[in-house]
Amino acid sequence: MIISKTNIIAENSITLESGTLSSGALANLQDPDFSRLASSNSSTFEFTVDGIGSCEYIALHGLNLALGTVVTLTSPTVNKTFTVSRPIKNLVFYVGTATTVGDLTVSFAGSGQKVISYIQAGLVSHIAWGTNAGQSLYYLGSNVTNRVSANEAGFPVKRVQETIAPKLSLTFRNMYKDWARTELQEIFALYNETGVLSQLDYEEENKPDESCALFELTKAKVSTHSQTTTLVDVSLAFRVVA
Repeated sequence: MIISKTNIIAENSITLESGTLSSGALANLQDPDFSRLASSNSSTFEFTVDGIGSCEYIALHGLNLALGTVVTLTSPTVNKTFTVSRPIKNLVFYVGTATTVGDLTVSFAGSGQKVISYIQAGLVSHIAWGTNAGQSLYYLGSNVTNRVSANEAGFPVKRVQETIAPKLSLTFRNMYKDWARTELQEIFALYNETGVLSQLDYEEENKPDESCALFELTKAKVSTHSQTTTLVDVSLAFRVVA
């Protein structure tokens, strides 16, 4: 598992390379308010983020893309491609060893509307043990609730659907106390600055869609270990866009 601990593109210049905007502005992509977005109906929507420094991840959040849309990230050192095959809201691309990205071009190609709300890129904290048993993988489930009315015969006659932002609990056991003193504090610092963190559960599986945008931190507990003073247990709770 990786969780973002820095975002180094909050003030980089963003230039439209192809297509036209149907609503919003590219500057909105640096605002963690997801209601501020950039949208295009062009068959190819492409923009460049200038001069990105050392990165381990690149995240695209608040997405609304038609099935079949091809998403491409291209720079002198990064080349990533993803084809949308199901409804998704996030793409968190794991770059690997920190590398200077340079000018990064993000391209969406295909039919239909293309919506993106927020971008992050920078360094991550690696959670060596990854997910714990029982952790919810909301990006593989359904986050749509239904309220259905029935008539006097017991037949469904009206349905109201609502997409929710569910709560996610993360438990990291047997973490080094030094990690809590350093990297966990960097995670908190980024959260306090932006209110949004990027999370990818299985970074080695090349599944950028199996990711979340974490927001509304409601629990941040560090507890002593039962057997040693060098380890701690960490519990975090967020709401998620998944």
